[in-house]
Amino acid sequence: MSDHSYSLFGLICSPHLSEQRANLLLDKTRELADWSSLPLMAARHQVGPLFYWHLKSYGIAYPQEVRRAVAGMYARQKAVAAAQAETLAEIIRALNGSGVESVVIKGGAVAHIIYSEAGLRPKEDLDILVRPEHASSAHAVLLELGFHAPLPSSRYDFLQHHLPLAQRTRDNITVNVELHTSAFNLLMQDKLSMANVQRPLQPYMVLGQTMQTLNPLQMMWMQYLGLRKLAEPLRYIHLADLAGMAEHFVDAFDWLRLRQDYPDLWNAFEAIHAFSPLNRAACERLELRQSGRSLMANIGDDFQGWPRVGFAGKSRRDQMHLMRSSFCPPDWWSRLVYGVRTDHSRASILIYHHPSAFFQQGIRRLYLGPVSSQGFFKGSV
Repeated sequence: MSDHSYSLFGLICSPHLSEQRANLLLDKTRELADWSSLPLMAARHQVGPLFYWHLKSYGIAYPQEVRRAVAGMYARQKAVAAAQAETLAEIIRALNGSGVESVVIKGGAVAHIIYSEAGLRPKEDLDILVRPEHASSAHAVLLELGFHAPLPSSRYDFLQHHLPLAQRTRDNITVNVELHTSAFNLLMQDKLSMANVQRPLQPYMVLGQTMQTLNPLQMMWMQYLGLRKLAEPLRYIHLADLAGMAEHFVDAFDWLRLRQDYPDLWNAFEAIHAFSPLNRAACERLELRQSGRSLMANIGDDFQGWPRVGFAGKSRRDQMHLMRSSFCPPDWWSRLVYGVRTDHSRASILIYHHPSAFFQQGIRRLYLGPVSSQGFFKGSV
């Protein structure tokens, strides 16, 4: 049994049940005095369904008003996930019929491969990767299926790695779809596309329809790279994805290749394990101590600097605080995002890793130019 003081959210951030998690969760719920903020935080981090599922599966008692709130999230997401699954199968079937090869990326794949129920993994849209030369044909397929699918019209649209969001509403549920020609935007400096995906791809089934996604290592790297964006908040559901993949593929991964090809991700698992306990097999593969207190500070705390938070409208005192937060991120978050284990000094993060990411992502956002009348950055004010 670990003596690390995991948070309640860390203990439900996994697609898998375990006796270790059950015991730790039972202890945590018994000592927790104030539950009032938990439903809002669960919704913010998209882990409401996981919260409900874990505590129900373990038979753990907790306040009725909290149970009603997270049970409602679970029920709503179950309905949304069913609509998304039906839509995804329909789209892939139509793309196949049009001769367009596609790869489902992000949540649309992870939800069906890693989670026992797709509804446990909320996703805002379905992300489908196609070749750039097939984008027009894929767009036409969405139109034929009744989607409102605008074409790029602004400078910002044309600089994106995907077509504008396509939407279709049926039975009061709107399903969003993004057709990607590249997996990442320019900020992330990773040119993953259909031209360089690692094959063989990973097949999986959704409602009887065979589709394909990235191979496990590349899928894990993509989920990790997605949480390294300075301008977007960290959501705990992304940590559940990574913990779940490490445990799900524990006997299938080439762990040596993971360490050689993706060292940042390999190292980041120390921070993931500090937040959400991995099982013994995954700890052995990742060379992590299964028990013992973490040497990291601020576990679970997110980055709260620019460009995540804007300077506009703040007092001079608040602006100075924001400046400090921008250049001195939380220890745990920075080790997670930059892949630096605790056997290396935090100085390398503050002197090299964070300033480098801060400069690269900030300059590239300036390059994109104003995207709103309020400023250079979406949500900057």
